[in-house]
Amino acid sequence: MKKEAIIKKATRKDLREIAEIYRVESAKPPYNKETTCKKALEGIKEDFKVNDIYVVIINKLIVGFIMVKIDPGIKNQLWINELWILKEYQGQGIGKKLMVEIEEIYKKKSIKIFELVAHTKNGGALDFYKKLGYHIDNSMIYMRKRLR
Repeated sequence: MKKEAIIKKATRKDLREIAEIYRVESAKPPYNKETTCKKALEGIKEDFKVNDIYVVIINKLIVGFIMVKIDPGIKNQLWINELWILKEYQGQGIGKKLMVEIEEIYKKKSIKIFELVAHTKNGGALDFYKKLGYHIDNSMIYMRKRLR
């Protein structure tokens, strides 16, 4: 029987598990970010210095995490940098519970605007955020140039 999902702020001892979730899940399409365990851990350790990271724990296993940062340049705004749930735990309401918890935590800190970037080739992410009340903001356009 599956236990209740527990959400808590990450500690340094959680970083290895967080890095592994990031490494495994971000290697899958549409992201295709291949990285080593060592590089993933180094990146997460750097992120941990400037972001708040919260983990979701089920049966003593970290199954997902969210990384957020209060935007220092814009009053009352939070930037959601990363949200990853292990594939086998997706579609069970865990991501929704994590997002709702984060919204509650930061609403108490006077945060009124939550922003994020969702990959357009990942319809699941777009649908997920839309169901939570997020909408596409056309005030900025993400642009890219690939050099050859």
